[in-house]
Amino acid sequence: MADTQQVVITEKIRIGISACSMGCPVRYDGKGSDILKNLGRERTDFIWCPVCPESMAGLGVPRDPIHLSGGDGSSVWRAEARIKNRAGKDVTEDVLAGAVSCLEALHRAGVTAFVYRDGSPSCGVYRTTMKNLKRGNPPGVFGALLLEQGFFLIPADDLQSPLKWWDWRRRLLAFHWLKTVSLQQ
Repeated sequence: MADTQQVVITEKIRIGISACSMGCPVRYDGKGSDILKNLGRERTDFIWCPVCPESMAGLGVPRDPIHLSGGDGSSVWRAEARIKNRAGKDVTEDVLAGAVSCLEALHRAGVTAFVYRDGSPSCGVYRTTMKNLKRGNPPGVFGALLLEQGFFLIPADDLQSPLKWWDWRRRLLAFHWLKTVSLQQ
């Protein structure tokens, strides 16, 4: 007879988040937006780990915006594309180092899920440009690492909709449960 004991997740799940989405003024223009405020009390149900690959790259704030040149973030990791700022300066090596630093921080924190900022050439997963600009192709440099590492990815904009957040939270809990509970026959 199989053991049908109920499983209850008691620890707080650690979620990585693009620092600019947590209100940190680290964007190229010195701005940030606190998308977590929409979660209300639910915000404290998780431990949030903000990171910014561009800040960790030492690019500073404010800074010239960057874009992918010649391919997507995965191509940058294979040295088939580059990252340039508005002035045309190549900042590829700096941004790669910043992305690796952020990934290491997430691993140290035990993070397996990440709230990414689409539109970012660093953290974007499905879009790496803002508004109607057509520079670069998704995923971004850090987004490519997150995909490769198998992180559970949540778009930051979806935390602004209660219905979308409810759906993401449900899937996140299932993802966490499957990663932490041993399934025996």
